[in-house]
Amino acid sequence: MSINDLEFLHGAAFIRLLKGTSYISISYLSSIHSSLYTIKSSNQESAILFKISKKPNSSWSFSFSSHEESALTKFHQTYPDVKLFIALICHRDGVCCLSEQQLWTIIDPSEGLAKQRVSVKRELRGSYYVKGTGRVPLEQTVPQNNWPDVILSTSNNL
Repeated sequence: MSINDLEFLHGAAFIRLLKGTSYISISYLSSIHSSLYTIKSSNQESAILFKISKKPNSSWSFSFSSHEESALTKFHQTYPDVKLFIALICHRDGVCCLSEQQLWTIIDPSEGLAKQRVSVKRELRGSYYVKGTGRVPLEQTVPQNNWPDVILSTSNNL
């Protein structure tokens, strides 16, 4: 059986995650969403929803569906104390990881998550520039090297 893009790109993100810590436990939350995982390290528990863009070069576009919107609702009901991150896999360039809080600052919360769009752009050797629906930019750029440290940090102050 061949490896599909989803497996290939999730695997690449996980390899970087595994290199970032000595102990880690990954749980696949497939009953909620096919791209949702919890990550436990020795001092932190977080969740990650992976989104993938297959476009080879910047800028990358990501849209959200009603299935993802209902998955986030179910996730928060099941895991109310676990912080959620959105890992935007920009093809083979890297992972632009946003906290759910950051995501809601660039999309319209009154519209819900479904049909919202996020675009990510990166200049050569630069950080990721993220914009949401209506071209609302994220206040700060996202360093290319923040993955996976941002989800393993005990402060998670994003």
